Amino acid sequence: MSAVRDGRAAALHSAARPGLGALTAAWGAVALWLAVIFSLSSDRFSDVNTAVWLSNMPLLGALVPPAAIAAGNFIVRKSAHFVEYAVLGMLTFRALRLTWPRIGRHALAVAVGFAVLCAGVDELHQYFGTFTRNGTPNDVMLDGTGALAGAIVGATYLQRRTQRRAA
Repeated sequence: MSAVRDGRAAALHSAARPGLGALTAAWGAVALWLAVIFSLSSDRFSDVNTAVWLSNMPLLGALVPPAAIAAGNFIVRKSAHFVEYAVLGMLTFRALRLTWPRIGRHALAVAVGFAVLCAGVDELHQYFGTFTRNGTPNDVMLDGTGALAGAIVGATYLQRRTQRRAA
């Protein structure tokens, strides 16, 4: 290899290495988001409490029948599951790619696997550790679907950003 080529390879290799601050920020965001998810899985955010909150909203409780509030509560809660884990999947994918740039396509599977593991732990916490919540395998599947969607969005974004920079 020539000296110029070696220099370019070294420059590319050193440019691909993130600093400690970037790694801390990436994994810190994952940890912070996990804290948000686990705080939302407490008794305070049970379906009974969120239904009461929706019923007490101005005009909503007076104009909307209870059955519609119950349906809306269900939709909001399941959408929250999907979005919570979509964000986790995206953040984890980003942190994995930053930490191990050569992980490639495996980052998607690892990010989703990590999120599903966290979802399982979260549902076990709800089942055994709360009085008003019950963890279900269906919620783990919904969370995993959200994580996959978020990781795909994150992968697509990073790929397009890389392509724009290369052009």
